[in-house]
Amino acid sequence: MSELRPGAPLKVGFIGGGIDSAIGRAHFGALHIDRKFSLESGIFSIDELANKESAEFYGVSNERVYNSIEKFLAEETGKLDAVIVLTPTPLHFEHINALFDKKIAVISEKALCTNSKDAHLLTQRVVNENQFLSITFTYTGYPIIRQIKEMIAAGEFGDLLSIHVEMPQESFIKSGPSGEAAKPQAWRQQDYELPSVTLDLGSHVVNLVEFVTGAKISEIAGMANHAGDVAQLIDNVLAIGTMNNGTQISLSWNKISLGKRNGLALKIYGEKVAISWEQESPEYLLFTGKDGVTKMLDRSNHLMNVAAEMRYSRFKPGHPAGYIEAFANLYCDIATDLVAYKNRVVKKVVEASNNPYTHNAINSYEGLKILETLHESAKVGKTLSIKR
Repeated sequence: MSELRPGAPLKVGFIGGGIDSAIGRAHFGALHIDRKFSLESGIFSIDELANKESAEFYGVSNERVYNSIEKFLAEETGKLDAVIVLTPTPLHFEHINALFDKKIAVISEKALCTNSKDAHLLTQRVVNENQFLSITFTYTGYPIIRQIKEMIAAGEFGDLLSIHVEMPQESFIKSGPSGEAAKPQAWRQQDYELPSVTLDLGSHVVNLVEFVTGAKISEIAGMANHAGDVAQLIDNVLAIGTMNNGTQISLSWNKISLGKRNGLALKIYGEKVAISWEQESPEYLLFTGKDGVTKMLDRSNHLMNVAAEMRYSRFKPGHPAGYIEAFANLYCDIATDLVAYKNRVVKKVVEASNNPYTHNAINSYEGLKILETLHESAKVGKTLSIKR
């Protein structure tokens, strides 16, 4: 496409992401909050009726709705600034490669792939062919999470002593209204090179700890087992490890915690400051200083130099923002990278615009290497170093 006009919405298509999917409407809403993107076309579902109904809901004309990837690529190449891949994780590798073959910029749901080998192959294509690939890790879009990242970078914590990240959910053990067992999406009812629970949740946990600290996990020891009601899947994972700056970490994720809808939580203990944040109350940060006094901070507090930025204040504090807004924040950053790439402001896509808030192929490849090492550790029963 020709050089983009400043402020012009980026034209995108969906592969997957129908209104019958788990994530499609969230992406659609986030795309349009700040008018950075416009959904123009797609193949939204392999179900013909769901595909048609999704197009109607999204306001996409019948002429630009397709029933096959091949037809979509044949008709849409050259018309779009990017395609957003929202199919199940096991299909990402195939679909992203097909888009790269057409030199189409890609935005992909996490996890990038089901294994690090495939992620590495995509990373090589990004680097060698200067392809654009950005991966959506939604929770890094929360203003408070970005505030924590800034505080750590500024040295406000002093040395980081320990970090704890957990993501418990109940979806593999909670029964339905009539007592029937849980029945998640088909692709989540089987394990791959990595367990589906790790692709779904663990990818977020590992990404979050490295995102906020700017450090890398260097070694890890894991445990994993089955305890829920869905087949014989791994559904409960715990780990301890060490960052390359010496910080001790503990990580956990599962789908067997009754009462937890989406219990992502982050606790960081430093020599000067400790904080606690929970995704289900994302506007608030519990902050404890050396005096031992704990304060609850929101975007209105004078300490919130990042979270209080106008870009995050679509409405004033006291009117909570949430998950879709966090997604929209991330999409704004992806738009910045994509415009720089399209207008050749950067020479290499892996440089993006030196944006600290977006996630590229290398990030995802390394995250999958960590997760594979964790599960290998669980099998052999010893701590393993991460080989990146």
